[in-house]
Amino acid sequence: MPYQDLRAFLMRLEKEGEVHRIEPEVDLKYEVGAVCRLALDRGGVEKNKALYFSRPKGHSHPIVVNLLATLKRFCLALECDAENVHREWLRRTQKPIEPRIVKDAPCKEVVNVGRDVNLFKLPIPLWNERDGGPYITFPCHISKDPETGARNAGMYRAMVHDERTLGILAAPYRHIRHHFDKAHAQGKPLPVAIAVGLDPVIYAAAIAPFPFGTDEFAMAGALRGAPVEMVACETIPVEVPAAAEVVIEGEIPPGVTRDEGPFGEFTGYYGDRGPRPVIQIKAITHRKDFIFQESYEGLPHHETCIVSGVSNEAEVIRQCPLPGIKSVHFTSGGGGYLHAVVSVKKAYDGYGKMVGLSVLGTTAGRTVKIVTVVDDDIDPHDLGQVDWAVTTRVRADRDVEIIKDLSANVLDPTMTSAEKRSASRTDKIVIDATKPMLEPLQPECRPNPGVMREVLENRAKYGF
Repeated sequence: MPYQDLRAFLMRLEKEGEVHRIEPEVDLKYEVGAVCRLALDRGGVEKNKALYFSRPKGHSHPIVVNLLATLKRFCLALECDAENVHREWLRRTQKPIEPRIVKDAPCKEVVNVGRDVNLFKLPIPLWNERDGGPYITFPCHISKDPETGARNAGMYRAMVHDERTLGILAAPYRHIRHHFDKAHAQGKPLPVAIAVGLDPVIYAAAIAPFPFGTDEFAMAGALRGAPVEMVACETIPVEVPAAAEVVIEGEIPPGVTRDEGPFGEFTGYYGDRGPRPVIQIKAITHRKDFIFQESYEGLPHHETCIVSGVSNEAEVIRQCPLPGIKSVHFTSGGGGYLHAVVSVKKAYDGYGKMVGLSVLGTTAGRTVKIVTVVDDDIDPHDLGQVDWAVTTRVRADRDVEIIKDLSANVLDPTMTSAEKRSASRTDKIVIDATKPMLEPLQPECRPNPGVMREVLENRAKYGF
């Protein structure tokens, strides 16, 4: 059964022992971020816990953070096991399920419009030392194409400028950018809603690299096996998830910018400060006892590594047309975006490079910086194995290709200011770490296969 809302998922996580509750009062200024950093560092990639801050200082509503920061919790959200997560993603998303419009919704229990709007009434943390202000870090931005009416959902960092203004960073390749560019060309503002605190599958769909024009809510319906219930906003012609904890309604006006940033990003570096569009807030609606959902961003590992990584992996498998791809992994060190490791059943020499170039040509590969292709005897999730393949199977003069001037992630810290301001382009690397076929390497040293099988079958004898 799909989760009806954030609360149902939280109950499941509590049952699984995946939530750590923090009962003492915690300051929104830096302390929440520091506790999140501690929890991620101590728990690591697999054992960190979701955090429930019961008493954010100065607020009566709790904050939940890092709900999807492990593969286990992501799979609990999709109600599948880790071994089949890509297969299930691809199977389910073949048949989108359109959302269902309803009239009444929990997100409408409290309605604040106009002068009653105050973003500072929401428990929004100031996360890291040099952040330019408080940031909503796990928002679902919802907008419509001004020409076609096609709905889009995505996630963009949201800086609080004042009581009724948010900043937004939207790179040239992001879908909401296409929307507000079209609206502004007509001299009109773009209506946009921000939903916070959702069924986790909606977030997974919103972040996924689906092609432009895809309705992420229909894909979320496919992933959860039931339509997402949506309700009309109070002040703008946009629909939002009815079960959201909080909904912020606003418009992106043409010709209005304010300095936004810096912000501690998923790369582990600060995204810079600069003049960027704003969202002028018209209304905030929420549940009476709302829970505010956030995500800690900064030095990997963190939630983005999982939420972005898994969907990127699945979509590379879907969108890459070449046969022989066995497994794909977007590394945590690359924040779930920048480094893709692909294992393949190699057909012939040169095939590894073909696969690497094909990955860069997918929607999911648009923001990839490094593609490492390995043989199918290498587990791309095991960075020790990947390192071994790179260091023992790669010749720099033959197996490394640098491709110039491709679309890149605007938050790549190695990009110059000029590159970030222009079309967000950079150079990329394909590493073919597969074994050569025409000039074989020396034999690999492994135990006798028959004896190894016996040891594995009787591993309890040895205390394993």
